[in-house]
Amino acid sequence: MNFTDRLKDDPKFFWEMLLLFCIYGAYAVLNICRTTVVISSPAMLDDPALELNKTMWGAILGWGTAGTLVGKLTTGIMADRFGGRKIFLISIGICMLATGIFGMVSKVFFFSIAFFIAMLAKSAGWPSMANLIKSWYPKYWWGRIWGILSSSSMSSSLFTSLVMGSLLLVISWRWVIASSLPIAGIFCILLFFYLKQSPTDVGFKAMPSVDGDENNYNPKKNHHLDNASLREALISFLKSSRFWLISISIMSLTILMGFQSFLPLYLKEIYNLSPGKAGIASSVFPLGSMFSVLIGGFIFDKLTKKRRIFVLGGMMILATGCIVTLLALPGSNIQETLLPWIALLVIMVFGLVVAPCYLIPMSVFSLDFGGKHCGVLVGIIDAIGYSALMIFEFSGGVVADQVDGWQHFLHIILNVSIIGTITLILFLIIDHRSLSKSKSIAYKKVS
Repeated sequence: MNFTDRLKDDPKFFWEMLLLFCIYGAYAVLNICRTTVVISSPAMLDDPALELNKTMWGAILGWGTAGTLVGKLTTGIMADRFGGRKIFLISIGICMLATGIFGMVSKVFFFSIAFFIAMLAKSAGWPSMANLIKSWYPKYWWGRIWGILSSSSMSSSLFTSLVMGSLLLVISWRWVIASSLPIAGIFCILLFFYLKQSPTDVGFKAMPSVDGDENNYNPKKNHHLDNASLREALISFLKSSRFWLISISIMSLTILMGFQSFLPLYLKEIYNLSPGKAGIASSVFPLGSMFSVLIGGFIFDKLTKKRRIFVLGGMMILATGCIVTLLALPGSNIQETLLPWIALLVIMVFGLVVAPCYLIPMSVFSLDFGGKHCGVLVGIIDAIGYSALMIFEFSGGVVADQVDGWQHFLHIILNVSIIGTITLILFLIIDHRSLSKSKSIAYKKVS
C-alpha cells in the first residue's frame, strides 16, 4: 500500500501524519520569530538611531539564551504535566507578542527583555514535541520523526533567511520583524483546531510506554520510570554516565549551532556584504542542516548503535575541519572573488554535519531513557547546552569587536568542536555498551 492509499484507508495513519504536520509547523513558526530577529541584526547595527555594536548584540543574544535556559528548566515539567498541545499554543502566542514588541523598541535594555521573553516561550517547543511524540508514535519511528521535525527549524531558518533577507533590501528592519507575526498568528489558529494531545482524543488507543532498545532480545513491557516520581527520575538521570556525556556534548554542539546567530554579521564584515545579502547568504547553514536532519533521522533508525559511533563521530571530525578551513581562508592565496563562495560552501557543509549530531542522538536518548519524564529530561539537557551558549554569546560579541576579532572567535569555535567530538563519541560508545549489556542479561534469563 502506497503512502496516498494508506492515508485514505488507515485513519490512525492519517492522524499521525496530520499531527506530524502540525508539530512541524508549530516549531517552524516559533523559529521564524527568532530567525527574523537574527537576520535583521546587520541592519540594526547599521541603524544610527540604535547605536548598537557587536558587544551589545552579543548581550541581546545572551539574554535571549538566558530566557531559553529558564524555559528549558520549567517548560519540560509543564509539558509533561499539562500536555504538549496546551504548552505549544501558549508558547507561540507569547513568542509572537514578544517578537512584535522587539520590533518596536529602540534601547538595548528593552531589546534584551523582549528577546528574553520570546526565547523563554520558544524554549517550550522541544519539550512539547517530546511529549507529543511519545504519546503518538511507536519507538521504532522515533529517529525518523525527530529527523523530520528537526528539519522544521532548518527549513524555517532557510525560508526566513531568503525571504526576510530579501525584504531587508527594500524595507526597514522593523517592518521585516513585523512581517513574521501574521504567519505565526494564522498557524496558531490552525493548530488550535487540528493539534491533538493523544490518540484517545480522536478515538484511538493510547500508545503503550516501553523500555529498552528496539534491538533488545527481551524488552520490558513497561518503562523503568513509569512508576517513578519526578525526584526519583532526576536521581536516575544524575546517576547515568550517558546523561553526563550527552550533556557535555550538547554544551559544545549548542555553541556550534549558535554560530548561526553571528553568521550574518560575520559574512557582512569578513566578505564585505550588504546587510540584506549577508542575511540571504547565511541561508546556506540551514540549507545544509535541513537536508541532513531530514535524511539523517531515517538513516539513524537503520544504523546499529555500533555504526552510529563511526558515522556521527566522522561527521564531527568533518565539522572540525570546516572550522579550520574558515580560519585559513582570509589569509590564503585564493582569488578574492572566490573566497565568499568557498566560505559559503564550507558553512553549508558545517551545518550539514553538525545539525544531526546536535538534534537526533539527544532527542532519541531522552525519549528512550526518560520515559514519561522525557519532557523533563530533554529540558534539562537542553538547559545545560543553552547555559554554555549563553556564556559564549555574551563573550562572543566582545571577542568579535576586537582587532582580528573574528579569527579569535573562530578559534573558540574550533576548541569547542574538538571537545564536542570527543564527548559525543564517548557517549555513543557507552550507549552501545549499554545495549550489549542488556542483551547479555536477557540472554542469561532465557538460558
